[in-house]
Amino acid sequence: MKEVFQMLKDPRFHLVYGVTQRYSNGPEPRRVRLNREGYKLVEGVTKKALVYPRMRLAVHPSPLKGDAFSPIFGRITDVTERSLFVEAIEPDEALRALADGVEKVDLINDERTGQELAVLLKSLGLNTKSLGQQCETLIINGLNPDPGVTWAEPMLLTHQGTLRAGLAVLRRLSPAKRILLAVPREMHLHFDDVEVVRVTARYPASVDALLVKSVTGKEKPEGVGVVGLHNVWSLGRVARTGLPLIESVITLGSYTHSGNYIVKEGSMLGELLEFAHIKLNSGDTLVRGGPLRGESIDRLDRSITKGATGVFVVEAGTVPPMEGHSPCINCGACVLICPARLSPSMLSRNAEFALHERCRDEHVDCCLECGLCGYVCIARRPVLQYIRLAKHKLAQADEARRLKERELRPAAQPAAEAKEGEN
Repeated sequence: MKEVFQMLKDPRFHLVYGVTQRYSNGPEPRRVRLNREGYKLVEGVTKKALVYPRMRLAVHPSPLKGDAFSPIFGRITDVTERSLFVEAIEPDEALRALADGVEKVDLINDERTGQELAVLLKSLGLNTKSLGQQCETLIINGLNPDPGVTWAEPMLLTHQGTLRAGLAVLRRLSPAKRILLAVPREMHLHFDDVEVVRVTARYPASVDALLVKSVTGKEKPEGVGVVGLHNVWSLGRVARTGLPLIESVITLGSYTHSGNYIVKEGSMLGELLEFAHIKLNSGDTLVRGGPLRGESIDRLDRSITKGATGVFVVEAGTVPPMEGHSPCINCGACVLICPARLSPSMLSRNAEFALHERCRDEHVDCCLECGLCGYVCIARRPVLQYIRLAKHKLAQADEARRLKERELRPAAQPAAEAKEGEN
């Protein structure tokens, strides 16, 4: 069991990498795949329609989800329930004129605040759920989110202009009376317009709930919220350009290469790997997100979505493969390492056999999804994936229950009124 705790001293779990180079621009996509799940397409957005950069394609009914925009000049080749595909084309003068005519918004000097500002940001493609959350203290998570993800340090040190612009808008949007920026303890950083706090930067300290405890000394304190540094950068990007958000910052990495890039939303993973000269061989695993909290991807034509932190290739042989059929051996390693003090072994077994309500009884909703349980599992079980499956199934069951209650409510109301009439 000593080996379980040795991994926390592994230098790969140290979230400071000394990377300060400015971000490189990613490739101009030949084809993009945009998420449209839950979105309503704008009138005129159909198959074969021509699009241009920052053209609004779809809107979401939620006031917290930003509108979807085209990142390139192209032609829509397919529209499905979940995705919208655009093939790049060489634009003519008319299409270029439409792109040049996209109206800029002066967010820096705009006087809107609160909800009124949130509506404007939504129309510019920004998700405002974490940016505008109701809290008295808002902590900006300035740590790299996962081992191997390296964009936080250059964002803090080299791209301060964008961050300062984001902070200026954030102060008008957030109701928080106090905004803190949490950075690695060894980082020499000073911001005049925000209070900087220093924390130990060793994974899983970058998980929001654990960061809150590091900063405040309390678990789940009232009136404290967390927003990712990535979100503040996106806010600053829109503030400085005055244009809708169509880019994201990610780390592209493998065992031999790592770099930070500004890439277009919807860029295909295969094109990004090709651009970064990262080879994908038979037996390798392609991961979207961080190496511990990310998701394994089965195809190269999957794309970058909002909030993605990185794309990684885990070479065959560098990590023992997961065995989905491998039974738990009750070693207890996952229980000892779990920062939420849960029993991942029981949660994964219940999920494996579709005993999802038992997962609820075992407080599966308290899981932080840090991925340490799967990392230390001697039996190589996909523990985190089982837990995520249980959460998904429980959410589906809860939604079905709510819909059923909603259907029964109108039927019960006339019956109650008729009974009152008889009396």
